[in-house]
Amino acid sequence: MNKEQLYTTNQQLLDIIDFLPDATLVIDRDKKVVAWNRAIEEMTGVSKADIMGKGEYAYAIPFYGESRPILIDLIFLDDLATGRKYKNLVREGNTIYGEVFIQLPFKKNEVYLWGKASPLFDSEGNLVGAIESIRDITERKQSEKDLRKITERKQMEETLRLSEERFFKAFNAGPNPLAISVIANGRLINVNNNFINLFGYSRQEVIGNTVIDLNIYVDLADRAKIIRTVMEQGVVQNLEVNFRMKSGEVLTCLFSAEIIELNGEQCLLSVINDITERKQIEKEMARLERLNLVGEMAAGIGHEIRNPMTTVRGFLQMYKRKDSFAQYKDNFDLMIEELDRANSIITEFLTLARNKPVDLKSQNLNHIVRTIFPLIQADALNTDKNIELDLVEIPDILLDEKEIRQMVLNLVRNGLEAMTAGGKLIIRTLIVNDDVVLLVRDQGGGIAPDIIEKLGTPFFTTKEYGTGLGLAVCYSIANRHNAKIEVDTGSTGTTFSVRFMQNSQE
Repeated sequence: MNKEQLYTTNQQLLDIIDFLPDATLVIDRDKKVVAWNRAIEEMTGVSKADIMGKGEYAYAIPFYGESRPILIDLIFLDDLATGRKYKNLVREGNTIYGEVFIQLPFKKNEVYLWGKASPLFDSEGNLVGAIESIRDITERKQSEKDLRKITERKQMEETLRLSEERFFKAFNAGPNPLAISVIANGRLINVNNNFINLFGYSRQEVIGNTVIDLNIYVDLADRAKIIRTVMEQGVVQNLEVNFRMKSGEVLTCLFSAEIIELNGEQCLLSVINDITERKQIEKEMARLERLNLVGEMAAGIGHEIRNPMTTVRGFLQMYKRKDSFAQYKDNFDLMIEELDRANSIITEFLTLARNKPVDLKSQNLNHIVRTIFPLIQADALNTDKNIELDLVEIPDILLDEKEIRQMVLNLVRNGLEAMTAGGKLIIRTLIVNDDVVLLVRDQGGGIAPDIIEKLGTPFFTTKEYGTGLGLAVCYSIANRHNAKIEVDTGSTGTTFSVRFMQNSQE
């Protein structure tokens, strides 16, 4: 090939390079610029006329603002320091690929550049220079970044969805009543089935309404205390709270809660544990313990007191018959009457003892009620009141007749005293789930709530001349018969029910 042909060929190559879409430069072995196409002029703002023939890394200045080795220089020398400036540096044969994130001196924004450098050889295979093509991949990188963010967000959303799904599965399957409510206004966002079952509302009645709308707090001060505690400490644990059911029934519960964030709102995750039955059992145990204590004290001192009382009563009867004391007969009668009353109280004391022996025999409760009916009916008629019997057929159970008579008499006399003239008291027997139940219902004015809790407490009485032992004796007798006494009271009267548990008698 002659010089003219060689020149023509080189010019054709330069023309091809000049029209390449990627920014491209070519350097010779002396690292002088021999080609600088239009695309690289647009990228760097440096014209071909200003850069052609220059060496000493002048081609780096438009990119980095200083003379320094760049990707194309790695063709001539494997420079570790230069290589570290590029990301994703890869060698494939003689070709080197790399990416760099830089601030071009004449542009405001930083750009991602992708470069590809290859060696140039003459016809004899001698290295005569190198060529590098540079592409602005900023938009692609931004798209990848956006896509990565979208992918990560979707992954996070999916993770969150699965987490929420697991949470709500556990939430709905929880053994305790659970609720999620907004702290600010008490609006209920979600509740589980046990919450619905406990409070008696449908899900539609609960979701979207506030705890104030539903009026579930007996005392709103409890909610204020919960919010104050949880905001200060982040959690509230086992706070005793009285909740009102849809039916109006009030239950005592242990309330625990902690703050969670849901849909950008601070919420309470609440756990409720109904301890109403436990509290009732605790009260019953405490009441029985008081009864037993009084009974044991009475058993210890009863005989010691009765002996001197019997002696005193005997002397009073003897002096009462003497003519010389005839003028004091009324006084003697009063003293003897008071001694008999004291003796009766001691007898009631002894009835409270836990270890008092009982003579249990298989007999019918209806028979005992009918036996004492004439006596209690006479008491009722004396005060212009009436007693009605409603006795159904019931099985025989193990009873101590003497004690059951005492219990029925006490319950009936309490009921008669609670009524005004013209009132009617009903004694009823029935069977509930195979258990025999005795009901004594009066038509009095009911029992105040603060009095209900004290019923059966020894010496507690609302009567002027009462001893406070009548109901205490009833509870003790019931306890010895493995029976349970319940009270239902209102403005139209009070019902005492005594339930004899069949399972405990087998």
